Amino acid sequence: MDAPLRTKIMLAFVGVACLSGLVTVLTGTGLLNYMVVHEAQRRVELALTTARATLDRERLSSQRVTSVIANWSTYSGGGPVDGLSAGFLEKLRAENDFDLLQIIDARGRVALTARGAALGRDVSNSAIVRAALADGRACSGLRLVPIPDLAAESPDLADQAVLTIRETAHSKQFPEGQLKEAMIIETASPILEAPGRVIGVVRSAALLNRDYSLVDRVRENVFTTSTYQGRNLGTVTIFQHDVRIATNVTDERGERAVGTRVSAEVYDRVLRDGQLWIGPALVVDTWYISAYEPLRDFDNRIIGILYVGVIKQRYDDMRHSALLLFLAIVALALLLSVLMARFLAGRLTRPLAHLTHAAAAIGRGDLHFRLDAPLSAQRDEARQLGAAFHHMLHALRERDEQLRASYDRLQQTTEELHRWNQNYLETLEFITHELKNQVAAMKLNLLAVRDGYVGEITTDQREALDDITATMHRTEEMILNYLNLSRIERGELEVRARPIALASDVLDPVLRELSSRFAEQDLRVEVDLPPELVAQADPTLLQVVFSNLLGNATKYGRQGGQIRVSGEAGPGRVEVHIWNDGPGVRPEELDHLFQRFSRLNGADVKERGTGLGLFIAREILLKHEGDLRVESEYPHWIDFILTLPAASY
Repeated sequence: MDAPLRTKIMLAFVGVACLSGLVTVLTGTGLLNYMVVHEAQRRVELALTTARATLDRERLSSQRVTSVIANWSTYSGGGPVDGLSAGFLEKLRAENDFDLLQIIDARGRVALTARGAALGRDVSNSAIVRAALADGRACSGLRLVPIPDLAAESPDLADQAVLTIRETAHSKQFPEGQLKEAMIIETASPILEAPGRVIGVVRSAALLNRDYSLVDRVRENVFTTSTYQGRNLGTVTIFQHDVRIATNVTDERGERAVGTRVSAEVYDRVLRDGQLWIGPALVVDTWYISAYEPLRDFDNRIIGILYVGVIKQRYDDMRHSALLLFLAIVALALLLSVLMARFLAGRLTRPLAHLTHAAAAIGRGDLHFRLDAPLSAQRDEARQLGAAFHHMLHALRERDEQLRASYDRLQQTTEELHRWNQNYLETLEFITHELKNQVAAMKLNLLAVRDGYVGEITTDQREALDDITATMHRTEEMILNYLNLSRIERGELEVRARPIALASDVLDPVLRELSSRFAEQDLRVEVDLPPELVAQADPTLLQVVFSNLLGNATKYGRQGGQIRVSGEAGPGRVEVHIWNDGPGVRPEELDHLFQRFSRLNGADVKERGTGLGLFIAREILLKHEGDLRVESEYPHWIDFILTLPAASY
């Protein structure tokens, strides 16, 4: 940053203060957020426990009442309806806020009912009634009953139970309609004869659909009747499956949101997976810190959800208010830090101000600038800097003179080397081009003589001409390598990459070109290169690479040996192996294998190459953003591994 030292020091102080403030803000914000969220979740967990306990108290209270009635009937010494009348049963029902109160005989049929016309109706489909009749013990629990069964007792109950289902923004999208069942708290207490034989049960039921007394009682006990921004601060809901049947959550019209569905994510977690949900949830159209747990019937099947929640906005506002206060304190502390940093930076930089002008003058090349020497430099770092500045200036003058002289000599040497290198490259390119033309002409005439186009030749003459032809091949290879080296050195090696099939576009032409050399060495070539193996490459340059590597196999491979060419595609890359069972490379030669003019030593070398083939092959692959590496187990085999980018269409 280009700024005065005073500013930098001040910014350093401010930066440290800001970093400390940032850490404090982040830590404080995280802690504050944790405390607020933890408090909200703790509160809804407590409220859920209270709601669950209240629901259990309702169930157990109903069970105690039916047990008293059953015991009274037992002690009366009569049958299950002796001493009881429909009027008396209705009185008991009304006093205990039951919606149904019945005497069931041993066959599971209604023998007496408080109200309605269900006499003789079979209720043995209730697992609770069956358990009380079979086990002779009081049973209770939640249960879903068909609404027509309620209508048989009382049309009012059926009307209360019927709810029109309404979708909400984040609920599961089921077809809308009306509830076909209702949720009740059902109890059944056995009526026993003296020997202990069950002769009937006392059955009670309390309808939860549109019964707001329980949810309102929990809300008043846990959250009181507080509101926030016009809505109930805390809310309690009983769901039948995913539909609200008793709630103090309100909708956009300010009415109880009965008939609305729970959100899809809560549905999956609680109803489908049977797990507890505690956290933020969208309740109708408002976010609440919520707790949901599944409601199960007597057979432990999930039939609904019990919910409590507090408005999330209240805790968000509490957090925001506390955060604003916290940020205000941090901002005040930062302001004081800036003022202190400005004061300290001024005092620290004042002794150094005059050195700035001197450094600027020297930076412009004025090494004869004079600066007054400090009087003392024992403990004052600024004065020590002034003394060191004098020594530095003297050393700079001497070093400048030396560097200028060295630079002049180096410049002359560089220009001379550049001329030599340019002459070398031009000469190399000229000679190789001329040789290439001459060798091509000689090769054409040689082949014409060898193949008998200018007259018959003897067998000895043909063998001699074959040796000359092989020498011409090696000469052509050497010339091609020198031409490629010249292109690489001059930076003229241009890659025209396109999608190419390595088998048909590269390998097949090279194999045809080298077929005679393979035959001379009696080499078996095995190819396992899939036709669909496609790389992004320049086919002409890759033919040079394959020709060099396969040509090396003929030079250094074993007579009558084997060459294997295989390949496979990887993620974004193509890999090709060119393996032969020649002696390979000694471990100490691996590091030098790809250097220019590097040649293998040893008596087992059949031909001496230029030492450029592997260097050129690797340079070509590097230009393709690929690579060439080698693995060898001397003296058994050697494997050259090419990597190339996969084709991009």
